Amino acid sequence: MAVDFVPHGVYEDIINILGKWKVIDMKGLKDFCNYDVKYHNLLKKVRTLESHGLIKSVLLGRKDKHIYLTNKGLKLTSYDLTYEICDENLTHDLVVGRVLRELLTYPSFRDGRMFHQIIVDDIYPDAQIDGKKNSQNYSVALEVELTQKSEVRVKEKFRRYAKDNSFTYAMFISNKEGLYRAYKRYLSEMNPDIQEAVIILFDKSLSTTKFNYQASNCFYMGKERSFNFLFLDTNTQEDELN
Repeated sequence: MAVDFVPHGVYEDIINILGKWKVIDMKGLKDFCNYDVKYHNLLKKVRTLESHGLIKSVLLGRKDKHIYLTNKGLKLTSYDLTYEICDENLTHDLVVGRVLRELLTYPSFRDGRMFHQIIVDDIYPDAQIDGKKNSQNYSVALEVELTQKSEVRVKEKFRRYAKDNSFTYAMFISNKEGLYRAYKRYLSEMNPDIQEAVIILFDKSLSTTKFNYQASNCFYMGKERSFNFLFLDTNTQEDELN
């Protein structure tokens, strides 16, 4: 009787990386891998995990291989206790991962996690980033909005974040200029305590492979602000951003 394949070493590392990031491209996997493995060797190991039904892959743009854990693979990691992602959420989850990975390169941010690792009652952000500014720690719930929601639904989300104490701010991120304008209007119509809790960010380049937060438009407390104005820790050297 055949013995089930038991991942170890690089195989186990791959599974845990996917457990943290939910879905990732091969370049990202190579960057996060804790072993010194050549790309083609890493790709071979990914294919082995696929053959054992532990991960699935999809080609986006007909060339970029993206991988994620199956329900079978999820049983082998403690980083994700949820379920295999569905096809209709794939692009959204990839964009969320890209947003979080890029934000973690910003010197004022210290830690972050994807949605499946956030445990908060009644609020379900796409991701969370933690930072420090002028000796004050804060946390930001990240909401990636690729399609515009109804005014009633969006305003209710704004209210929930303003009432909840789990996050200092909620940042709604989109690559749609029309959505950005609409969400700004919704927020401007709400009470100051709600406006104080919500940031809206527009980056037209946002995709599964790009997030240029430094060149983004940010809206906070009724005004357009730069990303650095909102988040740069004055104790951090400016040259760290270059």
